[in-house]
Amino acid sequence: MILILSHDCPASLLDDVVRECERQGWRCTVSRGTEQTLVTLEGSGDPEQLDAAFRDRPEVDVLPILSQREYRYLRGRRRLLAGLAGGLGALTALGAGLPIAGFLMPPKGAVSDRNLVRVAGREEVKERSGKKVTLLGKPVILVRMERDRWFALSAICTHMNICQLDWHEERRELVCPCHGGAFDVYGNVVQGPPSIPLATYPVERVGDELFVRREG
Repeated sequence: MILILSHDCPASLLDDVVRECERQGWRCTVSRGTEQTLVTLEGSGDPEQLDAAFRDRPEVDVLPILSQREYRYLRGRRRLLAGLAGGLGALTALGAGLPIAGFLMPPKGAVSDRNLVRVAGREEVKERSGKKVTLLGKPVILVRMERDRWFALSAICTHMNICQLDWHEERRELVCPCHGGAFDVYGNVVQGPPSIPLATYPVERVGDELFVRREG
């Protein structure tokens, strides 16, 4: 199963959703992207009970894990029905017989989406730490926060593009060693002199492998 929220949903809402899922017996993996926030579920929970818990909460979509084509169809159909009927709740989950695997992707070793670039293994990055990786020749910082939330941001400071950012674990910020600028994990400027936010990239997990969706 997978839950979909807006990319800028409040942390309090996300925490409530994760707590409810864990209460029902699901294990949660959270990933924030530039367009949406994804909560991928694994475990022995009841899909029908999960759907019922969020049926009256339009800010949370509950969907079974299907192929990308089926997902796009169901997502578009749900939006159409919500617009026509004033919101009828999430689609009914399919039953426990469906395999519960990684988010919208084939098993490990069968990733065919050319826009996905592998950047690291899950165990390579400890919680609340960052790892500098290369995405299509450009430096990117991969950050792992609590509850398995992953972020990928450009490591090039927007104040001067000759300066590369470092992850500061205590401050939980990306810091420029050249002029002291700092950014949060969403790319927002939290300390000048930079005035332009960082480019961010959606992170997708397939098993224990982490992929970043490149631009375009």
